Amino acid sequence: MEAAYPGLQVLLANNLMMAYNQAEAGQPSFAFVEDGFTKLPEFEMMLALFSALDVRWVSVMDDQNSTPARRSSPLLNVGAGIFELTKSDSPRQFIQYFDMMIKAPRRNAPRAAANKPPVGRDDFKKVILIGSSTGGVEALRNVLVGFPINCPPTLIVQHTGKSFGTGLVSLLDRICPAKVVAADDNITLQSGHVYIAAGQPRHMGVTPRKPFKIRMKEGPNISGHTPSVDALFSSAVPFARDVVAAILTGMGQDGAKGMLDLRKAGATTFAQDEKTAVVYGMPRVAWEIGAAQKQVPLARMANAILQASKT
Repeated sequence: MEAAYPGLQVLLANNLMMAYNQAEAGQPSFAFVEDGFTKLPEFEMMLALFSALDVRWVSVMDDQNSTPARRSSPLLNVGAGIFELTKSDSPRQFIQYFDMMIKAPRRNAPRAAANKPPVGRDDFKKVILIGSSTGGVEALRNVLVGFPINCPPTLIVQHTGKSFGTGLVSLLDRICPAKVVAADDNITLQSGHVYIAAGQPRHMGVTPRKPFKIRMKEGPNISGHTPSVDALFSSAVPFARDVVAAILTGMGQDGAKGMLDLRKAGATTFAQDEKTAVVYGMPRVAWEIGAAQKQVPLARMANAILQASKT
């Protein structure tokens, strides 16, 4: 293939973490992805990176009898990885797919992460708390690109593999107007900043009085997870009237109990609706127990949160 495309650089990776790091650094135009990788929960990180960088990709299955991941994984809709090859297909078929995809119209070149200007005066009065799990990486992308550079301080717990937390922070910071950083102990919350707890062995919480600070604490799983959405939400109950909380797509029920406590104490609460959630688990429980005041489609979630943050 290199002979047919002078100057072509080929990157090889034998595990998902290596593939993610190479894609982030090299920003390839196209990727062949072994189908087994697409069935891993962490592949949603690759999907989000591919989307951010406008990387075209094709799933390569072991044989014709393999079940494509897009038919068994809730993360892959019909339009994702819709082109599939098998390892027994001829090199000519691989080249045809590559040629077709590499020549397809592309979006504007992806922008690299840049130094973001200082945050000016804002009209927001609240702290934003968000919890998400399966499908949450893409959901967070959709929400955070709608936040302005001077957004309210925002704290997020995303369930993901321990090796992918740093990559998630880097990915979201690349595409979001606000500054996205990894959560750490004793950080004072600031407007224009998004704090991510993902893949860390500690729970994230917030101190009960102003100036609000992040508290990271070790401990057993809460609601089956570390970090836990419930731990974050529960820590904010003392200042619930200053909180807007949202639960996005995800399996299980992490966050529902903490959100219920927040709502009872005066917080504004939202859950992603069933139609737009990749997995309608966490938001369903939050809605059914009365923790969420309103169900919101993903496309409207950023605006709903921001409007509630002004009151």
